Amino acid sequence: MKNNNDQPNILQKLPPSFLAALTGQVVPPQEQSSDAAFYVEKGRAFLKKAALPEAVGYFQRALAIIHRFPDAATEMKKISKIYTAAAGILRKQKKTEKATELLVAAVEADPGNSKARKALASMEASQKTRLDITRNCYIFYDPRRAEAVHREAVLRALEYTSISGVIGDVMEFGVLGGWSARLFAETMRDLMVMGDLHLFDSFAGLPEYQSPVDQTSFEIAARDLWPEKMKFPEDFVAKLGSSLDEHIRQRLSRVIRKERVKIHPGFYSETLQNPPKTRVALAHIDCDLYQSAKEVLWGLFEHDIFQDGCVLMFDDWNCNKASPYFGERRAFREFLENQKRFTASDFFTYGFNGAVFILHEKRP
Repeated sequence: MKNNNDQPNILQKLPPSFLAALTGQVVPPQEQSSDAAFYVEKGRAFLKKAALPEAVGYFQRALAIIHRFPDAATEMKKISKIYTAAAGILRKQKKTEKATELLVAAVEADPGNSKARKALASMEASQKTRLDITRNCYIFYDPRRAEAVHREAVLRALEYTSISGVIGDVMEFGVLGGWSARLFAETMRDLMVMGDLHLFDSFAGLPEYQSPVDQTSFEIAARDLWPEKMKFPEDFVAKLGSSLDEHIRQRLSRVIRKERVKIHPGFYSETLQNPPKTRVALAHIDCDLYQSAKEVLWGLFEHDIFQDGCVLMFDDWNCNKASPYFGERRAFREFLENQKRFTASDFFTYGFNGAVFILHEKRP
């Protein structure tokens, strides 16, 4: 007989306190194994006890080892239904923020959960007057073309890392208003790439041009391409109702869980003195300047964040007339020449300005 109640059986059988305590948070497993089936069995044991944060952590680790590992994906669909049902109850109780949190977690757990997606879209539409600059491309003459080009590039790069088993986080250097960060968040969600999204930016524009390489470059010496140094006007930021970085964090937390959005405000020379202790699967380097790109590459290298097989996306590769003597091209060439651990192979180019590479540990 069909059950007309929207709640899965597990919600019907559990006490009301379960719903009150339910969150979209995840507890990562402590064990280290390369066996996806091991994590699935551990996750199932926690799921039987309705310990969803722990169960999700184990299933996510299995999915990281083998992309869309069937047993883990099946269990995540069950959890997605639980989150969706719980969010429906919370919406009726007018607990909008918590309902949104659970719907975000539901779509993360099962990107094919159309019910959760529709509910989340409905809640977003009800707040359509709310400004969201992460949806706006401020740097290209044709936003629709920019969307098509960059979304495909992000998808292609993340398909490689997830299917190839390059386990780690995504890091973006150069965030501006969060437009490309949103592309990463949405693609990570839809591909079930479960790493964190680290966003590095001063949120106050470009640094002073201290390097002679930048000072004599075509974009600066000849064209003065960034007279305002990529900084939003203060009156524009004031309309956001919060700081720029907090605005981006809040908006992207409607795409992936808020715990996964890690923002690092400040210039790279500062924030990469003590970066997160993690490994990167993909680094998006959208730095414009030679000095900034150099600081990113060496900062990640010196803190052992790079790994074999990780992806480097350079968004300003062809700046300065694509000259190898300036910008990201020079910074990357010098990086490869002046350390002995990594080499790189070409992956693909995108649009008129971007290039993607894969780092490899050197072998005898």
